[in-house]
Amino acid sequence: MRWFRTHWYDLGLVVGIAALVVGAIVGFKGLQLILLLNFATLLLHQFEEYRLPGGEPWILNEVSQPKGGPADSYPLNANSASLGNVAMWVPYLVPVFFPDVIWLGLVPVLFGAVGQFVVHVVQTNIKLKTFYNPGCFTVVVGWVPLAIWYLIVAYGEGRVDGWQWLFVVLYGIFMIGFFGFALTYGILQDKTGRYPFTRDEMGRFDRERRLAHAGITPLPFTADRIAK
Repeated sequence: MRWFRTHWYDLGLVVGIAALVVGAIVGFKGLQLILLLNFATLLLHQFEEYRLPGGEPWILNEVSQPKGGPADSYPLNANSASLGNVAMWVPYLVPVFFPDVIWLGLVPVLFGAVGQFVVHVVQTNIKLKTFYNPGCFTVVVGWVPLAIWYLIVAYGEGRVDGWQWLFVVLYGIFMIGFFGFALTYGILQDKTGRYPFTRDEMGRFDRERRLAHAGITPLPFTADRIAK
């Protein structure tokens, strides 16, 4: 389990590449191809956030949603990050097998293009005083174009109507509420510091320099608090 907590995003990259290979062999087209690319973009997005360049653990705990730390385990910890993010694969992968259920695919498509755009490109960049943070690239180059492509195809084929948008709203509330918040920041949240991120994970994306640039005081790590 310890290996999984520190390598789930590496595993995700392998899964994403494998999914694209399978899609190419099978010959996915139209909405199904877009949904497959949307799923692969999620895995690449997570790899960008946590591995290359990485830095999402400290960005979230010290910049986006600071709650006093420890910086390496609260509110996000290695256990909640791994299980919560891997659980998110489900609502992105399932629509690939049911491309005709428009609302099922439209929710993750829009969540990536709109929700993640607001979080990464707007909010986090403002707080960090930067033009880029881990996750921006896959949002701008991947999810935004895919959402536009999806809507063009779906509307062009006459598959979108008022009922679809109603289901989008209802399912979107559930998906974001459960996978985005209740699971990661509720069920799996832990204040005891049992599952801290590694020092390597916390140092990615030049943590100390970027916090100083943003005028943010670094929070202590779990080990620092225990030592006191």
